[in-house]
Amino acid sequence: MTHKRMIILDIASLGIGEAPDANRFNSVGADTLGHIADKGLNVPNLIESGLGNIRWDNELVAVPQNDAPRAFFGKMVPNVASYRGSASYREMFDYTSDVRTVSVMDLMAERHMDVSIISSFTNYLEKQDEISTLQVPSDSKAFVELSSKMRTQKDGLIYCQVPDIHILAKDRNCFGYAEQLNKVDETIGKIVERLRDTDLLLILSSEAIDPSMETKTTREYLPLLVFNPNQSVGKSLGIKRSLGAVGNAIAAYFDLDDGRKQKPNFISEVL
Repeated sequence: MTHKRMIILDIASLGIGEAPDANRFNSVGADTLGHIADKGLNVPNLIESGLGNIRWDNELVAVPQNDAPRAFFGKMVPNVASYRGSASYREMFDYTSDVRTVSVMDLMAERHMDVSIISSFTNYLEKQDEISTLQVPSDSKAFVELSSKMRTQKDGLIYCQVPDIHILAKDRNCFGYAEQLNKVDETIGKIVERLRDTDLLLILSSEAIDPSMETKTTREYLPLLVFNPNQSVGKSLGIKRSLGAVGNAIAAYFDLDDGRKQKPNFISEVL
């Protein structure tokens, strides 16, 4: 039996430049990655993955493009008309079936698939008792739990959101943010090394908070990196016009959509 597993690492708050509707959200000029790039940023694993390739039209010295990126790379733009960070999480994981809209995580649980959530919160994303939820206070604890889940959970979905980056963004600490992202980058290298042939690893951000601005949540494009261990070089995934592309990809990967192709979707582009 093939054990499909998807691991999502959510670097919540990491935006990569103002979205087309930034003016509606007091976010003109927002660029989380750009504004921390000169604050001691050193992220070789994210660079190798293709983070710099997403910004081909606005390249950063600290995050250059890679001629042979290890991951598929693209960006997403939020569609929900809300300033609340929780709204973006719901947009990312809600899924429209024939009869209702439901969290894709709940849909997996209903079909008795393993789902684990590692985060500083859990109530935004699930309501089923069958889902494993681990509340963590720090990035280091989150990665300890993620490492444990990667050892013990053979299939299904593992979602991990790192809280320290999010806190530093809300505290408007640009230098601390860059330093913490460097630490996250080190761990990303270890996670990639442990991937199995039947894994997919998604590195993304569910919302943006530019620490150089006073706006609570900034309206920005959000990064999307997808590792397939069976593909040595990735390519562009373009722009996904809703965070729901993630939920749709989960549904397609685990055959929850009964053969229907939900859009936007990127799963066929990375397999």
